[in-house]
Amino acid sequence: MTYPTYESNIPVVMRFMIDLRMTGMCWIQVDKRSCVQPQINASNCQIEYEVSYKSIYCHPPEQEWSRIPPLRIMSFDIECISESNAFPEAEKDPVIQIACVLVKFGQSEPYSRCVFTLNSCSPISGTTVKSFDCERKLLMAFTEFVNLSDPDFVLGYNILNFDFPYLLDRAKSLNLDEFDLLGRLNNFRTRAKDTIFSSKAYGTRESKLVNLDGRIVLDLIQVIQRDYKLRSYSLNAVSSHFLNEQKEDVAHSMIPDLFRGNDDTRKRLALYCLKDAILPLKISDHIMCLYNYIEMARVTGVPFNYLLARGQQVKVISQLYRKAKEDSYFIPALKVEASDEQYEGATVIEPDKGFYNVPIATLDFASLYPSIMMAHNLCYTTLLDPKTISAYNLKESDYTITPSGDYFVKPHIKKGVLPIILEDLISARKRAKAELKKETDSAKKACLDGRQLALKISANSVYGFTGATVGKLPCIQISQSVTAFGRQMIELTKEEVEKRYNVMNGYLHDAKVIYGDTDSVMIKFGSNSLEEVMNLGREASTFVTSKFIKPISLEFEKCYYPYLLINKKRYAGLYWTKCDQYDKMDTKGLETVRRDNCRLVQTLVDKCLRMILIDRDVEGAKEYWIFF
Repeated sequence: MTYPTYESNIPVVMRFMIDLRMTGMCWIQVDKRSCVQPQINASNCQIEYEVSYKSIYCHPPEQEWSRIPPLRIMSFDIECISESNAFPEAEKDPVIQIACVLVKFGQSEPYSRCVFTLNSCSPISGTTVKSFDCERKLLMAFTEFVNLSDPDFVLGYNILNFDFPYLLDRAKSLNLDEFDLLGRLNNFRTRAKDTIFSSKAYGTRESKLVNLDGRIVLDLIQVIQRDYKLRSYSLNAVSSHFLNEQKEDVAHSMIPDLFRGNDDTRKRLALYCLKDAILPLKISDHIMCLYNYIEMARVTGVPFNYLLARGQQVKVISQLYRKAKEDSYFIPALKVEASDEQYEGATVIEPDKGFYNVPIATLDFASLYPSIMMAHNLCYTTLLDPKTISAYNLKESDYTITPSGDYFVKPHIKKGVLPIILEDLISARKRAKAELKKETDSAKKACLDGRQLALKISANSVYGFTGATVGKLPCIQISQSVTAFGRQMIELTKEEVEKRYNVMNGYLHDAKVIYGDTDSVMIKFGSNSLEEVMNLGREASTFVTSKFIKPISLEFEKCYYPYLLINKKRYAGLYWTKCDQYDKMDTKGLETVRRDNCRLVQTLVDKCLRMILIDRDVEGAKEYWIFF
């Protein structure tokens, strides 16, 4: 006989953290009296004690405990050469230089810069240059440097797919048994193993996973590829995009000659290598990825490295386990298999295509899917079936029948775990944004901004978690109910706006919803006055919001003026949030933002759009297109 199990599939680390109310990147306090100095240290950490888990107290990451300590970050880059001028192979081609840069979290200037080079090299200002007469000594000096500097984060660009695997394979070919002791455990050897990363934007791809026990390895190229749509992901292109800065002017074909030259040519190569170690630090600082990841770990409760090596679902499941524990629920350990079950997605109101030389108001539902789940109490713990309704003699006023035909008990009977999680996330985001407005310290502002972003992303991930049919805990009744309510709301918004704002009710024009997609609608009120349309947009958002259950809210965000509506998810317009000056030219789904077009097409379309929208020269744009 088989029996179902509950919470038997939680990783041991997460089980430990959940039971101790410990989040990723939180401050931990231990009772000094319970600390015991071990007879033999198991690690090379600066401080090591043995302590009972009962003596550990975890501070919630709020107020004074939200500060981030001066964590040590090391960024590095390697250079190799091939005798045949082909791409280097670790089995036969040497590592000739390694550049390392150390910085403390929150500081922009490095406190240490070091270059390890094979053969002699001219001095470099502000940098320690260490020269070696053989590659074995160079590699072992690098290992010693890592352990002595003891970084918390190891950073770089493409280090998981190239630098680390190359170093480890090279050390193996040289029989350097002690080289791979790069982590904080004395006997834990570093290994690079293949793993699979998946994302909607980039599909499924193989990558390397390098574990330096006790240190976090962050490969910036994976962060950039996941979060930003760029035409090229080379370090040069990414640096140019974010920093308007480029690498040193050294072509790959020049590296062998520079290395075989003299002290000065090797210095030029070292500067090139050093720049490639500095740029990832600058980029990560610019996009605030460390702040964002730290706050995401705190918000969701997962270890920092889970955010890098695992998918989206672990963040939601962590929050679900924590809240379930508080409310005395147990979560079943399901064996989920792939399913072909589908549900209808969001509504797209057919676009009334054309060029609009009048202001178009855009109204957006704030946090649409999370607000639907809260408003209608959609959760695993509130899902009903007709038998349950009958067994408990529930009245019609006690439950909701969703547009997809599913049943959920209303919150006055029982409040769901998912709505509680969402309420906590959204209220915490409001607090973080309020603190952000008042804060003057730049480091604290960056921390708060990362926190509010993490809270927003976490809230928006909950719906997707319930709809992932190959996920940890799929529930098609929740996900299909959410999208069904969303379709109903978009259609009701169109109906209410057009029914109220028309000539029969005393307005000068008949309003028309010309397009709607998922969580927003575009409205032509008919007026040529930008100020009047903005006022009507605000009025309409308040009016329509009153038709829905709280916390569902329709907000006026912007006007497009003029507006070119080409098709579904393809449009462009000048984006106005104030009447005195437009914010930007906004384009969606067009060749100016698509990466699968050549630069010529992008330039041509961008020029024509600017002539149409900014210069208001439609005929000139036509002539330019034909002439081009």
